[in-house]
Amino acid sequence: MLKSTKGMLSKAVVSMLILSSVSFYGMSSSINVSAAHRTNSHKNKPVISNQTKQQPVKPKAGDVITVSSFDELKAAVASATSGQTIQIAANTLDCTSQLVLDKIDSNITIEAAAGYTPVLDFTSFRTAAQKLSPKQTGDGYVGVRITGGAYTIKGLIIEKAYDNGILIKPNFNAANPKDTTNVGKPDNNTITDCVFRYNGDAGLQISGSKGLEKAGLDVRPNNTKVTGCVSYRNFDILTSGGNADGFAAKLYLGKGTVFSHCVSAENSDDAWDSFGVDTADVTYDHCVAYHCGDASVFTGAYDKANNLPVDNDLTIGKCSGNGNGFKMGSGSSKYGAQTSGIRNLTDCVAANNMSKGFDENNGAGTINLTNGMGFGNVKGDYVLDLMKAGTFVNAQAFKVKGLKQPQGGTVSIVDASKQAAITAEFNTAISKMREELRENKIPSYMNFSFWN
Repeated sequence: MLKSTKGMLSKAVVSMLILSSVSFYGMSSSINVSAAHRTNSHKNKPVISNQTKQQPVKPKAGDVITVSSFDELKAAVASATSGQTIQIAANTLDCTSQLVLDKIDSNITIEAAAGYTPVLDFTSFRTAAQKLSPKQTGDGYVGVRITGGAYTIKGLIIEKAYDNGILIKPNFNAANPKDTTNVGKPDNNTITDCVFRYNGDAGLQISGSKGLEKAGLDVRPNNTKVTGCVSYRNFDILTSGGNADGFAAKLYLGKGTVFSHCVSAENSDDAWDSFGVDTADVTYDHCVAYHCGDASVFTGAYDKANNLPVDNDLTIGKCSGNGNGFKMGSGSSKYGAQTSGIRNLTDCVAANNMSKGFDENNGAGTINLTNGMGFGNVKGDYVLDLMKAGTFVNAQAFKVKGLKQPQGGTVSIVDASKQAAITAEFNTAISKMREELRENKIPSYMNFSFWN
C-alpha cells in the first residue's frame, strides 16, 4: 500500500497549534515542547537558556561543536557553517520537536562523539503530536527533516518519531503552490552507520514532492548515499502498517541513490520500496531485506513464539502491510509512468518476507545482479519477469514456487544439502544484530560466505 499524501490539519487543529506555541517550517508544523526542566551541566559546551529563546552557538569554520542536549543540538544546527562538525556527547536526547536541516550545500556533519551512541528519542514530540493530530501524521511530524543538501549524519539512533525517522524531501507550500522561496535542494546527503527504529512511517524516506511536480518544478533528491544503516520495526499504526517501509526511496526520486551494507528488518510494510520513481536508478550493495510485513511481530506473538526478549519499545497494533523485500518499481500510476530505470544489486539477501523477495512490483527496467540469495519469501523469492537482465550472475533461491525470472536471466536453486548451512549462517547474523540493537549499538556489517 502506498501513502499517497501527507495529511492536512483541520482548522481546529491549526487553532490548537497556534495556542500551543507551534513553530512552522514552510507549511509543515513542528511542535516545540518546553524543555525548561532540563539543565546543562557540561562545561565548555554551548549552553541553551531554560527560557523559550535559545542562545545561538557561534562556531568558527572548521570547529567541532560539542552538544549534549536537544536544545543545544538545534542551536548548533542553526548556527553551523560549511565545514563544521557537530558532535553529540550524550547517549540519549529528549527530542521535543522536529529537527530541520535546511541549508543548501551545507557541508555540515552531525555525528556521535567518541564513546557515545546517541539515541534521538522523539517520544516527547510524538506524544504532543498525537494529541494535536490523533488520526493522521504528515511531514510536520517527521523526526529529522532534511530539505537542504550535503549533510552527513553518522552514528545516531533515531527512534519513535510520529512519522518518518528521517525524511529527505524538498519543501512544498500547499497554501501557495507558486511560492518557491523555501523549496530547498536535498542533494548529496550522506547517512552512515545509523539506526531507524520504532517510527510511525518508513525509517528513512527519500522523495520528491507531488505538489512541486504539478507546479512544473523538478526538485528531486539526488546522490543520496546510505551506508551501514539498519531500519527496524517501524510501524504506521494509523494506516495498519501499509506505509512503514524500512527504506523508502520512492515518489519522484532523483538520480544516484545508493544503499550499501544496510539491513531492513521486521518493518510493517516493505523492506525497500521504490514506487513511482520514473526512470531513476537505485543501487543496493551488500544489503539485507528480512522478515517484513509479519503482523505477528506487532502483537508481540512473534517474539514470544521464538523465545525472544519482550520488546517494550514495540508499537502494538493491527498490521496488514505488504511485506516485500526489495520492491524495485511500480506500474503506471498517478505518480507517473511505469518505472524503467536500472537496479544494481551486489551480494544482497531477501529472506523470510511475507510477500516476495526480489520484486519488480509491475515495474520494468534493467536489473544488474551479482550474488543474490532469496529464501523463505512467502510469495516467491524472485518475481522479475517484467524486467530485463543486464549482468545477472549467481542469483540463487531455495525453491521454484513463485519464481519468475527476468528476461534473459536465470535463477539457480540451491542444493537442498546446502540450505541448512546457509540458513544457519544468516540466522547467526540476525541474532547478533538483535543483540546489538538491544544494547543500543550500531550493528556490525553483515558479510556472508555462501555466495560461492
